[in-house]
Amino acid sequence: MNNRYSTVQRPEAALQRANDFISVGKEADALNALYEVIKDRRSRQWSETYEEIMMKYVELCVKLRNTALAKDGLFQYRVFAQQISVTSLKAVIERFLGLAEQKTEEAQKESMERVEEIDDLDSADAPENLLLSVVSGAVTQDRMDRTVLSPWLRFLWDSYRNCLDMLRNNVIVEEIYHWVARKSFEFCAKYKRRNEFRKLCDLLRIHLAQIQKSQTVSTEPRTNDYRVKLNSLESLQFMQDTRLNQLNTAITMELWQEAYKSAEDLHNIMQLSKDKDRRMVKPASYVNYFDKLAMIFWKGGNTLFHAAALLQKFIICKDMKKTFTGEEATDQATRVLLATLTIQDGADQPSTLTKLLDIEDQHLTNIRVLSSLLRLPIAPTRSGLLKEIAWLNIPELAVEPVKQIYKSLELEFKPLRLAKNIQAGIDELDKLEKPEYSQYADELKFVVATKVLRQLSVIYGSLSLSRFQRIIPFFSRVELEHFLVEGAKHRSIKASVSHRDDCVVFSALDLTLAGGLDASVDVEAASNGIEYIREHLIQLHQNCQDAVHKLEGHKEEEDVSAKLNEQIKTYLYHKDEDHNRILIRCRKIEEYKEVSENHRREKIQLAQEEYQKREEQRRQVELKRLEEENQENEKKRQQAEKDEIVRRQKAEQLKRFQSNPIYQQIVKEKGEEAMQTMDPEVVLKEQRERMDVERRELQNKLRQQEKKYDYMVRAFHLEEIKHYKKMAEDFMQNAPQRFEECEDRRIANAIQEHETAIKTYERVNQMRDDANAFLENLIESHADDLQRRRKEWKTRLDEEKKRRLLERREQRKQDRKRQEVQKKKEEEERLKEQVEKEKLEQQEKDRQEHRQMMERVREKERVQSGLPPRRNDDRQGGRFDRDRNNEGDGGKYVPRRAREENREPVEGGNWRRQTDREPRESVAATLGGDWRRKDAPAPKQESTPAPTRDGIWQPKRAQQQQQNQNSERRDVYRPPQSRQANNSNISGNWRS
Repeated sequence: MNNRYSTVQRPEAALQRANDFISVGKEADALNALYEVIKDRRSRQWSETYEEIMMKYVELCVKLRNTALAKDGLFQYRVFAQQISVTSLKAVIERFLGLAEQKTEEAQKESMERVEEIDDLDSADAPENLLLSVVSGAVTQDRMDRTVLSPWLRFLWDSYRNCLDMLRNNVIVEEIYHWVARKSFEFCAKYKRRNEFRKLCDLLRIHLAQIQKSQTVSTEPRTNDYRVKLNSLESLQFMQDTRLNQLNTAITMELWQEAYKSAEDLHNIMQLSKDKDRRMVKPASYVNYFDKLAMIFWKGGNTLFHAAALLQKFIICKDMKKTFTGEEATDQATRVLLATLTIQDGADQPSTLTKLLDIEDQHLTNIRVLSSLLRLPIAPTRSGLLKEIAWLNIPELAVEPVKQIYKSLELEFKPLRLAKNIQAGIDELDKLEKPEYSQYADELKFVVATKVLRQLSVIYGSLSLSRFQRIIPFFSRVELEHFLVEGAKHRSIKASVSHRDDCVVFSALDLTLAGGLDASVDVEAASNGIEYIREHLIQLHQNCQDAVHKLEGHKEEEDVSAKLNEQIKTYLYHKDEDHNRILIRCRKIEEYKEVSENHRREKIQLAQEEYQKREEQRRQVELKRLEEENQENEKKRQQAEKDEIVRRQKAEQLKRFQSNPIYQQIVKEKGEEAMQTMDPEVVLKEQRERMDVERRELQNKLRQQEKKYDYMVRAFHLEEIKHYKKMAEDFMQNAPQRFEECEDRRIANAIQEHETAIKTYERVNQMRDDANAFLENLIESHADDLQRRRKEWKTRLDEEKKRRLLERREQRKQDRKRQEVQKKKEEEERLKEQVEKEKLEQQEKDRQEHRQMMERVREKERVQSGLPPRRNDDRQGGRFDRDRNNEGDGGKYVPRRAREENREPVEGGNWRRQTDREPRESVAATLGGDWRRKDAPAPKQESTPAPTRDGIWQPKRAQQQQQNQNSERRDVYRPPQSRQANNSNISGNWRS
């Protein structure tokens, strides 16, 4: 089946073949036939037939519980269906998961029915059943579930997980992805699969992390980019709904740790949505979020953040809802007030164990994280929440019992009656029969008992246990002692229990092992009682002062007047002295201000200079850092380009491997993502190893089969020999009788056939004359028609022959013309090449002649100037040897630049290149006329003879030939345009 050269049927034929397999009970063969069509890459074009194939395919996968083939088939179908028909893909996935859920429900019912059948039997309590239940520790229903239900639960879980992996980070199938996620939550809640729910939450977090990573990775723009964009409002809404469903499921299953993580995920999604569009997150979503978060904090024992969450919920409802009045407002206000009153003092402070373990930083980090979940800028405190509650007028909205509890606990100082008043309020709350109120009773009692104990410790030094129990009626004697010990251990109070005196002793000494670490707790604990006593003493002092003033008021007036007169006399005596002292002081102050101002200016100037220096240094450092950063970025970019090239090469190699069946098997085992990151060499090596392993296994299998087959055949032969001998003996005994019977049958058949043939001949012979006459008439009637058709056929044959001969003649003419044109074109190209070659040779020859002529001119100049002629070895030696032979320098080497400085300047005084200098008279004489530029007009030739190159007179004809040669020489060095114009006739038609 895995042969790569196997013929793949058409989809319709494969579907029909699968139905045929199913009709005979071969579901596995039907599944394999459909799988071959689905994985075929040559016919990947979606049609309704493919949808029917996938429906039948997933049905067979569910029936056979084949998770691997179901996953591979869905992945293959997603590739070519997501762009054309997303609804078809959704229908296939719904069908697949629906069948899996249906089978799971049937397995659950079957498991329960089997247990009921066992319970109906009289042997249910047999010794073996009792022993099995004791050893396994499980009831009958659990054992039956493991046998019948567990395989289907595992298959359904794998189906959900594979669908989520297939649909992740794909914007086209994003809606299907979130639908599958919600169905997965329902599965976990229905069958109470706690471990699967944790794995599902982790899987969704991994998918979200991959989406966030894909947003930051800078890649080239692709034509088919199906990644989910976090800036899409629709995608964020899908994620928000899914995380909210996840949070509800975690709370339903009472997985509070997963509920907290889900709340964090929901908070992050809501924050992304809020950053994109504030109107996207609806107030109802925030209300639901804070309600769930408050429940999580309450289950975790964090009353502080529980109250803060309820307060945030109340604020949102009050701000966003126009009809937030009546029963709803009263209910929420009551819950907020009760939750705040149940917060213990110091709930926002780290515990004693946290301080001893020196992990206060971790405590602060946790507080900040929880505050961010509640959208609070700072960590909440009990006092802060109470102030916020008072500012929002929440106590007035709460029910009357809670309002009285709030006044007794926070606004009054009545330690002896506080607990009884609170107990009366709690009893009134119980009468309302609302569990959301009653859940705060125990925590409220503990807070009230702690506060009463602190207030009593301020007033009393000791108190009997019996009276203390009457003051706090919440606890029994044992519970009360336990409460006192726990309070002293946690340093909320400073008290000890004396069983000898049967009393509670309040002391300022800290009797705990962790004493002295936090003294602020004592001040906070006694603040309420001390403040009350201080105010009472101040009022008593004021009353006493008023009484004394009324009794002895005249004496005080006399004393005051006497003191006033004494002060007036003293002032008049020291008035001038004080005035002078004040003037001196003012002058000193002015001088001090001036000096201070000068010092201040100097300091400001120095500070500015120092600032400018630091700013310059900082700027230099910043420039250097930016330069290094640019270099580093350039290196990273180059490295990224190299990595991208390597990655593309690896991807191309892996793409070439995809047609290999072994590669497809590796993809099934390791996944597509792992294969994309693997090295092609590793893949190739693994393919070779697998091929070797398969080959060895096949050889061993064939060897074993051959060996087994040899033994089997030998045994069969030994047994067959006995039967063959017996059959041969029986055959020899019955052979004569069978021969006689066969002969009798043969003779009888021959006689019967002979008689039948005679009768047939006689019957046919009677019609021979009539048949011959009919044939002759038929031939005569069609003779003319036959001759006419023969003539027509011959005429058409001649015409067709002529037409074909004409076509062949025309074809030969066209071929000859084409060959002639081709031959002409080749001949023209050959002539052009020959002309170009001759032209180049002529130019090279002219250059050689000109070079030789210039050599002779230079030699003549040297002779005329009195210098000895150069030898051949000097001409070949170069500039150094040529300059050494100058007689004017005494045979010494003189650089050329030094010699040129002694020459006379060129006429006109303008500097020109050496090649632009005008030739001397001797050079002009050798050229047979006056020197002129190339573009100057040629002068008229005079009849007077001119000296030739050797100084001997020549006839006019010889002079004309010499001038023609010189002009031809000069024509060699004309501009390319003029040379091209003169040679234009070369490019003409060669035939002309």
